Amino acid sequence: MKTIFTLTFLFSVCFMMSAQTTVTEQVSIGPGYNQHTYYNLEDGSTLSYDHTIWDIAFGVEGQSFSVFVNEGVGSSMSGALPEVALFEALDTDFATVDTAGMLRIYNDEVSWAEGAFNHVKVDGDPLDLGWGSYDPRSNQVNSTRLFIIKLRTDEFKKLEIQSLISGVYTFRYADLDGSNEVTETIVKADFAGKSLAYYSFEKGEAQDLEPDSWDMVFTRYTTPLSAGPGVTIDYLLTGVLSGVGVDVVQADGVQPLSVDHEDYVNDYSDTLTIIGHDWKSFDLGTFQWTLPMDRVYFVKTAAGAIWQIRFIDFEGSSTGVSTLEKTFLAQTTSLNNTYEYAESVDLFPNPAHDELHIAYDLKSKVSQATLQIVNPLGQTISTRVIDNTEGFHVLDLNVSHLPAGVYHASLQFGNDHLSKTFSIK
Repeated sequence: MKTIFTLTFLFSVCFMMSAQTTVTEQVSIGPGYNQHTYYNLEDGSTLSYDHTIWDIAFGVEGQSFSVFVNEGVGSSMSGALPEVALFEALDTDFATVDTAGMLRIYNDEVSWAEGAFNHVKVDGDPLDLGWGSYDPRSNQVNSTRLFIIKLRTDEFKKLEIQSLISGVYTFRYADLDGSNEVTETIVKADFAGKSLAYYSFEKGEAQDLEPDSWDMVFTRYTTPLSAGPGVTIDYLLTGVLSGVGVDVVQADGVQPLSVDHEDYVNDYSDTLTIIGHDWKSFDLGTFQWTLPMDRVYFVKTAAGAIWQIRFIDFEGSSTGVSTLEKTFLAQTTSLNNTYEYAESVDLFPNPAHDELHIAYDLKSKVSQATLQIVNPLGQTISTRVIDNTEGFHVLDLNVSHLPAGVYHASLQFGNDHLSKTFSIK
């Protein structure tokens, strides 16, 4: 059989599309910026929640120990709206702690691995996790600091993240005088596949709020900005934070229709605020929002899809609507020339018309194999689970219903993940 493709790349392969489709979409965080909105690049889906639905959030991925405070609050022309405020307490005795000398703290919006409760750690001490200290002998994190939290009701609570043991957070809170003490647990396993578990003091319960798949969140957060020489003020801003496993690079002074993302392959960052808030600015002369038309962002999703994004409009607090253009550029996959299962993978004919044949040779049986077809918009349009034995196999796919364009066939055999490009004429 003639080999149409060979897997010869040592580190990574990036399949560029010969034809690209740009889609315009709108994402809203509501009038007055009152919502926190998750956005999925592949299908353009969004999921919105009012800022008031949660107060603190716990990292539930793997070995995560992050704890965040909800900085989201709407905008009002008539005065400040109620917000959640977190403070580090000076006292380390839960029975006697009060508001004396407390210092307000914020999330640093750098990584989903650290929130405000972690931000107070001592730099240079790898065992200090902020709210607690890690004991390598027991593999446990136990409390070392206390906090004061002011809720949107203006109530103050004293709060202690007591421990993280075997994937279970235990925390307690009470009124400042010690009354109404509550102890809660959050079990990471109850939030499989999610990055954060959200807790509401009003509801007294943990909540699963994240969609199953998201790449960015449009929201409100606080960040320090310069207010003059030597002066820094914490500002509440409207912006975009990238999701877990998402990398972003900002390209300025470019022609959006001709810029090549391959010129920026070494500049990606997982910092949450690469998109951030400064893709828009308010012109006090015209009282309008302005956007740089020579700026684009390249976004690499956790699944390895590369998108180009350009913001083209922002309607401000009247609607909270942002308008963006997105273009699916490529699907990347890390390939290593040593595979546990796959000997070779080929597909033919290419271009295809009515049928596509995918041939592969397995050197050992794999319990579960998956084939996905990704369209020119980056959307997964077909998923097929394959039962395999070792040896040579050919899959016959009917592609007569697919419109002309460039597609990707993504195959996963155990830990082997391979991607092939084909076109439909």
